[in-house]
Amino acid sequence: MDQEPPDAPRQETPDAPASEQAMPEHAPKKSRRLRYGLLFIVLLLVIGPAVLVAQTMLTDVEELPAPVPITVEEVKPPAPPPKAANDLKFIDSPHHPDRLFRPYFGTASPNPSSKDPRHRLIEPFRDLLTIFMKRQGEDDNFTIRVYDNRDGTPLEVFTLTEERRKYQQTRTFNWRVIDKLRRAHTKRLVEKYEQLGYPKEAISAKWGRRNQVRKAREREAPFIHYEMRLARYLGLSLLATEIGTVETFNQDSLVSSVGARGRYQMMPYIMRQSNIHHYKLQTSFGKKIDVYEELHPLLTMEPAFTLLRSYVNAVGHEIPGISAYHTGPGNIFKVYTMFLNQAGDLHTANTTVLDAYIWALTEGFETVSSGTSFKTHSQGYVPAGYGALRAVEDLPIDTTLTLEVERLQLKEGASVYLGELLATLVKSGAHLRWARGTSSLGLYERFRHLNPHFELPPAQTDGGVPPEGNVLLVDAIDDAPVRFFLPLRASGILKRQGLDIIDEEASFRFDNNTFRLPTEGVVTEWDESYRRLVREAGRFGFTQDHRRRLGRLAQQFEMLAARNPSHYRALQLSIIKEHERLWAYKGWDAVAAAAASMQGTIKLTPVDPRPADTTAKPPAPAPVPIKRMTPRPPAPDTSSTR
Repeated sequence: MDQEPPDAPRQETPDAPASEQAMPEHAPKKSRRLRYGLLFIVLLLVIGPAVLVAQTMLTDVEELPAPVPITVEEVKPPAPPPKAANDLKFIDSPHHPDRLFRPYFGTASPNPSSKDPRHRLIEPFRDLLTIFMKRQGEDDNFTIRVYDNRDGTPLEVFTLTEERRKYQQTRTFNWRVIDKLRRAHTKRLVEKYEQLGYPKEAISAKWGRRNQVRKAREREAPFIHYEMRLARYLGLSLLATEIGTVETFNQDSLVSSVGARGRYQMMPYIMRQSNIHHYKLQTSFGKKIDVYEELHPLLTMEPAFTLLRSYVNAVGHEIPGISAYHTGPGNIFKVYTMFLNQAGDLHTANTTVLDAYIWALTEGFETVSSGTSFKTHSQGYVPAGYGALRAVEDLPIDTTLTLEVERLQLKEGASVYLGELLATLVKSGAHLRWARGTSSLGLYERFRHLNPHFELPPAQTDGGVPPEGNVLLVDAIDDAPVRFFLPLRASGILKRQGLDIIDEEASFRFDNNTFRLPTEGVVTEWDESYRRLVREAGRFGFTQDHRRRLGRLAQQFEMLAARNPSHYRALQLSIIKEHERLWAYKGWDAVAAAAASMQGTIKLTPVDPRPADTTAKPPAPAPVPIKRMTPRPPAPDTSSTR
């Protein structure tokens, strides 16, 4: 019997139904031929149509046009917005002042048995913080709380009841009108307690601001995440994020009586130094529009925070540095000088500039306010920021509301009308993610929303670009760079569409990577040396030697920025140059002289040369509770009468 080769494949066929099994060999040949014929016909009937279908499909494929090459980015839909980080709250941050600035902030209490005289400043300072926590987080805008400021005793809580009821019904109100009413009632309340025997200078009235603080947080929603990241990037606490709240309740269009402008209330000369400008742009209509860059928080935020960091370094600590943002570094130097000359019983080997500042807010306030322009508003500036922070620390930060955009400039000599730029984006067919809440608006109105610093007129009735709003974008006006904002990816789309006009080196992205901490190797030994100098200044290291060291470090920072013109290096150079300028101020000389006279009492103590680890997250301490005050009636007048 023939056998299959060992490696021959075995053909396996499925079992056929019994009716289709081969006939036995002894069946008549005619019958087998008939059955095979019928089987062949059946196969033709089954297979034939399938062959025709296959031929038709092949024909259709051959008639399709050649595929058009499309890049991945063009067909890729925009990434979904990030989910709200509901667990992102101020109260959980390692940069909360309660964690960074103990024992003056937070729940840690001083040792009652300690012989350190500085501990007597803590309780009155915390009483001041409590007053402002109530003002910013508990008392609404219809409340006046009256105190005896000699010991913080509450005297009365007065409420505009009818105005509050109207607000609760309409949810709208003109706070200037309310403040006018409160001003009149404050005058009446002061007169009332004067008649009851309280010295006028001992009567203090605090207006509640809870409604405005909450509204300020709403205005801040597109930018608060950037403020948090920028504060960390610059080594600041979360108190930095409340400067806009304290200054303007995060309103960008306000101008102070002395001319400070914008959300962070920067003076015009400081804005010019910080590359924030006012200029005019031509339109196709023939008229010009105004551009006020202080109206855009993403143009003013970084200069304001950088200036704050300069003040912090110049005065040696963040808390008096924040106060310097309001009252000026010169006043802080005067505070230090007065402390060194007049508060001798508080001088120890461990005394710092923070102790001097807390002294000025508490038992030294009368002395300081009589000899400087450091008055009541200056005394309450840091406490107001802390109260605002505590008022919103439990609110989740919805990062889906964060405005993600590109800040753009044109190449040198380039220009384009806004109408052409927007038409190019439409022509591309690309889907861009504009600001939240603008999906129902036309492209021109979306541009207006992203660029509030451009005073553009409203869109035409059909949503198009009006001639008086068809602004001619250029690279610069009188050396002021013209900067505008578009959604992420817009610059790349314009380039692919043939509109290659964007200066990529001058562009800046605001997204989840903005203000990331510098990577390893970016921070140099010169940066570490500068940090040591600042920490030594915090221990009254205001000496001629320190000033010479600062000058040498500033020169090194200039060389570092020239070799590596990165964003980080540019910021550090800006900070140290402003610091150097402030230490050339004559008020610094007075501090240096006072500090020199205290050598042997106040000493520079060794500090860790490495920066603090800001990556570890310590356990969250329990927040300081905000206790309600029970109004007390004034003490009866026991003086004799005629």
